[in-house]
Amino acid sequence: MISTPLFSVIIHTYDRIGFLKQSCEAVINQTYDRLEIIIIDNGGPSEIKEYLSGLTLQDNRCKILNYEENQFSWNDPMQFYPICFNDALMFSKGNYIWAQEDDEIISNEYIEKMVQLFQGHSECISAAGRAVSIDSRGNVNKEELDNRKSNYRSRYMPGHLLALQNLEGKNVLFSSPGMIFSFRRNALLQYGGFHRACEYHQLYGVVPFGITGFDDTAHLFWRRHEGQLNKALASQGWIGTKELFSMVDDLDIEAKWRVFGDDTARYVVKQIKKNQTRTAAVWFVINLCSLRMGGALRIFRDTWRVFSFWSFLPGRLWRENQRFFRKTYSFPLRVIKYILRPVINPIRRRLSKSSSL
Repeated sequence: MISTPLFSVIIHTYDRIGFLKQSCEAVINQTYDRLEIIIIDNGGPSEIKEYLSGLTLQDNRCKILNYEENQFSWNDPMQFYPICFNDALMFSKGNYIWAQEDDEIISNEYIEKMVQLFQGHSECISAAGRAVSIDSRGNVNKEELDNRKSNYRSRYMPGHLLALQNLEGKNVLFSSPGMIFSFRRNALLQYGGFHRACEYHQLYGVVPFGITGFDDTAHLFWRRHEGQLNKALASQGWIGTKELFSMVDDLDIEAKWRVFGDDTARYVVKQIKKNQTRTAAVWFVINLCSLRMGGALRIFRDTWRVFSFWSFLPGRLWRENQRFFRKTYSFPLRVIKYILRPVINPIRRRLSKSSSL
C-alpha cells in the first residue's frame, strides 16, 4: 500500500471562467495535498489562458494541457471525450484518477475521502461520493442535501452489483451516472480509458470488475444552469444513443460481463439498450411536441430500428399530451371558474341543503 499516493485531478474547460475559478479553487484547497491538477484548455479564449497561466505560477501542482482548437463539434459532440481526456490520462502520473467538468465543485475533504476508500480495500478500483446539485451562483440545494432520494449503498460493494442495481432502477446512484467515479489508474487503462459514452462506460465497463467504494459525506456539487451542455444537446437530438450502442460493441461489454455468467451478460446488454431507447422515446416526444423537428428526427434515425423504442412511444405520447393540456389550458380554466364562481357557488349551496333534507 502506498502511504501517500499521488492523486491526479483532470478538469476540462473551454470558456466558463467564473465556474472554472470555483472548480480550481475547490481542488487546490483540498485537505489532501499530494495532487496533480491537469487542466484541459480546450481551445479557450484569452481570459481562460491568462487565468491558467497565472495558476501554474501560483501552484506547481497545476499543469495545463493546451489545444489550439476546440475539440468539440456539434456534428460529433462526444468526440472531445476520447481525445481530451485520454490525452490527459496518458499525461497524468497519479495512482488514482478523477475527471470533472469546469462547472462542478467538490467538498474540501473529497479527495482525501476517496484515497481512504481506495486504501481501505485492496480490491477497490473505483470510488465515489454523493452528488448534490447547486445553482448557477453556487447555492446548494438544501432539500436535496438533507433529504436524499438516491445514493443508498454500503461503503464497499462489488461493482457489478452496483451496475446491475442501477439498471434495475434502484436508488444506488444519482439519477444519471455522471462522471462521479475516481479510479485506480491501472484499472481505468485496462478497461479502455475514456470512451465517447463516457459516464456509461465508467459504470458498465470499468466499475463492475472490482470493488467500488462510496462515502456519502464526500460531496460532488454539480451545477444546474442554462449553459449545461446536456440540455443543449438533448434539444438537438444528441442523447448519446449512438455512443452507448457503439460502446457495447466497441468494448465488447457482453464478453467482459461473462465472468458473472452468460445470462447476466446478455441481460446487461439488453437492459442497457432498453433503458436508452426509453430515454430516446422520452426526448423524441419532447422535441416533437416542442416543434424541434431536427432533434426529433435525429433521435428517430438512431432508434427506429429498435423494437423497444416503438413500445415506449404510445405511453410517452399520452403523458406528454396530458402535460401539454394541463400547461396550456389550466390558466384559462381557472379564469373561467373564477368568473362563474358567483353563479356556481349559490347553486352548490342549494344542492348541498337539498341533499341534507
